[in-house]
Amino acid sequence: MLRSSVNRNVTVSRSIKKAHQESGMKILSLSYRPTECLVNRISLQGRQRLAPVRTPSQAVCVRFLSTVTPSGTRKPVDDKVPPPGATAPRKLRIDLKPGPVKPVTLGTDHPPSHPHSKPTTRSSHYHPPRHLHPPKPFQVELSAVELAKRDIAEASQQGVLEAPPAGAGSLKRVFHQALQLLKFYFRGLKAINTHRKQVNAIRKRVKSGGALPTRAEVRFIQTFKRDAFKLVPFMVVVLIAEELVPFVALYFPRMLPSTCVLPGQRDRIAFKARSDQLSALFRNRGAYEAMYKDGERTGFIQVRGLKDPVAMCSLLGLSAWGPSLLAVWRIRRHLKVVAEDDDLLRGEGYGRDLTIRELNEALSERGMIPTPERRSADDLRDQLRWWLDCAEVVPEGGDSVSRRLLLIGLIGSQK
Repeated sequence: MLRSSVNRNVTVSRSIKKAHQESGMKILSLSYRPTECLVNRISLQGRQRLAPVRTPSQAVCVRFLSTVTPSGTRKPVDDKVPPPGATAPRKLRIDLKPGPVKPVTLGTDHPPSHPHSKPTTRSSHYHPPRHLHPPKPFQVELSAVELAKRDIAEASQQGVLEAPPAGAGSLKRVFHQALQLLKFYFRGLKAINTHRKQVNAIRKRVKSGGALPTRAEVRFIQTFKRDAFKLVPFMVVVLIAEELVPFVALYFPRMLPSTCVLPGQRDRIAFKARSDQLSALFRNRGAYEAMYKDGERTGFIQVRGLKDPVAMCSLLGLSAWGPSLLAVWRIRRHLKVVAEDDDLLRGEGYGRDLTIRELNEALSERGMIPTPERRSADDLRDQLRWWLDCAEVVPEGGDSVSRRLLLIGLIGSQK
């Protein structure tokens, strides 16, 4: 039985070798030489012989060899892979030893650091604006008709109104401009309804637990409320006498909704409002100095303790007509809105994303009119940052309104 097993293994080895020789492959065959091992004693015909036995370590091993033919193209080498044996450069160890945090004091020319604001360097404009000379009185050299013509021409150049066709006669031009104004006012009234839907969508989102409104959305809602309040009287003027709209824009600018104001009219309204604020600043400086002196020790001024609320309304750009109690109510309501706006500005980077026009509006609402030398965006942001930093510190016994009254007194005193 053992001999038949050995013969069968040799036959299998020869068959494999012959098959691969016919296929043209080279075979390296290890020779087999049985080793006699005393593994067992077998009795055969009365004699004791050693049987040659193949151990498991002496099995036939066959290895197939193939020759690799070199190809014409060479495999590109990746430059990013370091050569064998090369070690990656060791990173330098950085010793982190932060120094002690220095306390920040709130001063006039040193803005404190805030988590929501960009790191700012020391600025020489970190204080309210100081005007040395009174402004020139606001005068309109052109008549109301000429102003209306200029506003229409500027609106046509900016694409707000459609320009009259080239070569049109005077009668056709007047009819075309009147028709374009009528379309403009109709689109403005229609925009108020569109804004109403957008305001309802914002309120619905907040009511359902969505994101809180941003500062732009809050001001959009405030503008819509003012426009809705002005809608009825303005529609009466447009339907009865459309030609009176330029006179209303010139003499009663607060009657116009924001969607029905031409660009030239908007600039003229803003310029007149700031001119009135500057005139009030120089006309009532003594009242502002006395107001600031009364509240300098405590750090705030109570609204009910105002001696001249009409002067405060004039500096803030509010309506000053009516009794003193009505003026006090306007001041309190306005400063509460300003306090909410201050919180939104602090949370959105201290006005870093506001345009120059938006910065001027924000400063004007706080009684600050920039000087001609400080009208750049950086200067306006420095003035707004001064207000936000000083208004954030509320002394004991005061509130957000009384603290801002003291700042307005400081602005009016020009110290």
